Amino acid sequence: MRLIHPDLSPALIQERPAAAESPRASPTLEEVYRQYGPTVVRWALRLGGPSIDVDDVVQDVFLRVHKSLGGFRGDAHLATWLFQITRNVVGHRRRKERWHQWLGGSACEVAGHLPSLGPTAVDDVERRDAAKRLYRVLDMMSEKYRTVFILFEMERLSGEEIAKVMEAKVETVWVWLHRARAQFQKHVEQLRAREER
Repeated sequence: MRLIHPDLSPALIQERPAAAESPRASPTLEEVYRQYGPTVVRWALRLGGPSIDVDDVVQDVFLRVHKSLGGFRGDAHLATWLFQITRNVVGHRRRKERWHQWLGGSACEVAGHLPSLGPTAVDDVERRDAAKRLYRVLDMMSEKYRTVFILFEMERLSGEEIAKVMEAKVETVWVWLHRARAQFQKHVEQLRAREER
């Protein structure tokens, strides 16, 4: 998997952004990429679903990080900041993809070209069908509840970690998660009913 955009040359990666006003120097793009690259890939996969182009998302995230790293003041934890960037990039791509599907054809026409990741053709079809069904349900959810659900159920983050990432109180996260699970279950039942017709 190619994770660095050709525009991010080794010289550019090692280039240290202008120091922030705080006494502590900002990390370099290379340090951020080494520490959080796999995490950003995982977030992109989880938030975007099977049709997302992970390489493009990760490139876009780290290009944005490169542009903004010098201004990172450390008000939030670096992982929280990166998650927000990843979430924004994925959200933008998902909105763009919805328009593309609406204008450009069926989901099969748009995402049918994705390469097989499973060991056999049957396993791959089953896995893709399950992922499509899951993301069909997730796409019916409100964006806030969808994100909390993914972070807790798929990313396995604690309530405290989600609270930091979502910049909310832990108690609020538990309320959101409760509502997200109820919303998820309701949409699963609606999808089942549609498929049984």
